[in-house]
Amino acid sequence: MGENKYNKFLKLGVVIFLFFPLLFQFVKIKEFTPLSGVQENKVQHLLDSTNNKLSWFKGSFQKYCDLAASENLVLKAPLIRLRNQVQYSFFEKINAQDIYEYNGILFRFYTKNYHEGINFMGEAKAKEQIGKLKIIQDYLGKDIPIITVIAPSKTYFYAEKLPQVNQFRTEKSNYKYLKNLLLENQLHCIDFNTYFLQQKNSQIPIFGKGGIHWSSFASTLAMDSVVKYLSRIQNQEYQLPNWKVNDGFNFEYDDHDLAQLLNVFYPPNDKEVRSLNFQSISKPKKKIKALIVSDSFFDVISKTELRNQIFTKDSEYLYYFVKRKDNQNGSQVFDINQLLSKIKTADCVIIMNDIVNMEDFSWGFIDEMYKQILDN
Repeated sequence: MGENKYNKFLKLGVVIFLFFPLLFQFVKIKEFTPLSGVQENKVQHLLDSTNNKLSWFKGSFQKYCDLAASENLVLKAPLIRLRNQVQYSFFEKINAQDIYEYNGILFRFYTKNYHEGINFMGEAKAKEQIGKLKIIQDYLGKDIPIITVIAPSKTYFYAEKLPQVNQFRTEKSNYKYLKNLLLENQLHCIDFNTYFLQQKNSQIPIFGKGGIHWSSFASTLAMDSVVKYLSRIQNQEYQLPNWKVNDGFNFEYDDHDLAQLLNVFYPPNDKEVRSLNFQSISKPKKKIKALIVSDSFFDVISKTELRNQIFTKDSEYLYYFVKRKDNQNGSQVFDINQLLSKIKTADCVIIMNDIVNMEDFSWGFIDEMYKQILDN
């Protein structure tokens, strides 16, 4: 009799456990932190593949119901984080695409065997791009300089932590070959990879151990240098950033973005990272009106008060030359046909490239500018 009672309690416990997620789903006792990164929308993929025509007999309707239920489950985020945490903590397994951990440092490669010689655009294309850039600069004249800003690379800063295949170096890389061509053609180029390597032992990291982008500290130092460089070549006094380092451990999202993409409960931290407080400016000087073409390395600048301190509100930030991002980093469309006219009213053009992305240098901006100049 006692054994039957035990079995009943066991079955009741199983039923309660199975209904526990349903309780959260309808009662919504707690809002859970959403997962980081872009999440695949399988429901939308199914609708697109069936042209929004679901069929009971072909099974697409049943599949739609199953996917919709799983993707909208309130407990989805914590359950995925729980799985990822267990696999990361006990088996060193990372369930995030293109993210690898070596010696306590997180890296992001689009191929595990990445090194700087991969995806070299070739000498002919590199020379063509820099040749066009030279023509564009000559057309704009010295009053509107085009400044190529090369962002630092984590693969250089933590090279000793990487497997040998990722440490491979060659002069036939997009980074080194394009930089040499820029200098040979007397075009403006600031190489922050080399600059920050000379400060590698700085007390505040240029890269957080869990970040893919330069830290907010490094990006602020870089923009301070860009403002000084532009002030010198234009004989103009532009507004410098005004900031103070926070004393305690703190970070912006982009200081720690790779760790967030692991989607675990306790991502690895870098206790040396420091965020910044941007101070008010009592007697502001002239701000730079710029057109900026960049990858996500400029996001680090755009998301903080740094952008507002040194750039005018009508400065244009063209993300991958695909969309415009405003001062709050919101995405907006832009009229490509207005490109040349906007540049003619700017103080400068900034092309900012992460070394890993340099195989697609300027993302079509140079070709479009060259075309508009020829048609002008």
